[in-house]
Amino acid sequence: MAKKRERHPNIRSIEDLPSMEENMAKKAREEGYVTIEALATESPAVLTEVMGIGIKTALKIIGEARNALEIKPILASDLLEEEKRIQSITTGSSSFDEILAGGVWTGSITEIAGAYGTGKTQLCFQLCINAQIPQEEGGLEGSAYFIDTEGTFFPGRIVQMALAANLDSKEILSKILVSRAYNTNHLTLLISEAKRYFKERNIKLLIIDSIASHFRAEFTGKEAIPARQQLLMRHGEILQRYADIYDIAILVTNQVLMNPDAVVYGKIEEPALGLAWAHRPTHRILLRKSRGTARIARIFDSPILPERECVFYITENGISDSPET
Repeated sequence: MAKKRERHPNIRSIEDLPSMEENMAKKAREEGYVTIEALATESPAVLTEVMGIGIKTALKIIGEARNALEIKPILASDLLEEEKRIQSITTGSSSFDEILAGGVWTGSITEIAGAYGTGKTQLCFQLCINAQIPQEEGGLEGSAYFIDTEGTFFPGRIVQMALAANLDSKEILSKILVSRAYNTNHLTLLISEAKRYFKERNIKLLIIDSIASHFRAEFTGKEAIPARQQLLMRHGEILQRYADIYDIAILVTNQVLMNPDAVVYGKIEEPALGLAWAHRPTHRILLRKSRGTARIARIFDSPILPERECVFYITENGISDSPET
C-alpha cells in the first residue's frame, strides 16, 4: 500500500499546480484525475492522450505534482503503520476470511481463478453486497464497480442474496455500477475511465469478471503473445495504481488451464494468461469443486499469506460456511 505523502503547503489541489490552466484542470477532473497523487503517478504519454495536451505540458504537470508530494524514500517502520490501516471486505465465509487474513484487501489486486462452475462470479456478487455493509460487519460502507466481460452479471441474483441478508435490495443495486466489456479494446477503455467514478460514487471495490475472457479469444498463436502480455502488464500496472491511490480493493477473476508438465501427478489446474500476468496480482486464489455446494479455495501465491486451503459453500442465500441455506 502506498504511503500518504506530505504535500507542499502551497499546493493542495490539482488547480494549484503552476502549469495547470483552468480548462485543463476541468478536463483532468472529468478524466478522473481528481488528486495530485493521480497525476504524479501517471505516464506523460497517457496524460497527453487523455487530456489532449502536448508532451512538454504533460511532463511539466507530472513533475510539479511529484514535487508537490515531496516524493522520497519511506522508512519501513512508516510503511508498517500504513499497513495496519489496510481494510478488508468479508467474503461471507469465516473460513475463507481466515485464510485471507480478514477478507479481500484494499490496496491490493486479488485474483480468483477456477474452472467453470467453481463459484467465481457468485463470490463477486457477494463481495458487491458486502462492500456496502458497515465496517463492524466486515464491509467498507462504499459502492462497487463490476466490469463484466462474459455476460454473467445478473441483478436478480444480487437481489436474492441481499434479501437473504435482510438488506434493502434496491439500495444495494443502486450502489453497484456495471459495465459490459465486449472486447479487449473496450475493456482497456473501461479500465482507463474507471478512475473518474471512484471518488464520485465512493467506490471501494472494483471487479473484473473475467480478465482472461477476451484476451484468450482475441490473442491466439505464438506471434500474438508479446502484444497480449504487454497489454496485460499495462492493465495490471493501472489496476495496482488505482488500488494504491484510491485505497480500494481490486478483484479479478481468471480462467484456468491444465499444466502439461504436471500430467504425471494428475490433472493440475493453474491460472491462465501466463507468467507476465502472474506477477501482477498481489494474492492469487484457486477455486475447485467439492461435493454438492462445497467449494475449496486455496492460496496459490501471495507475498504474505501462507499456502492454505479452506472449504466454503455456495447456497441460495450466498457464500456461507454451511451447506444449509
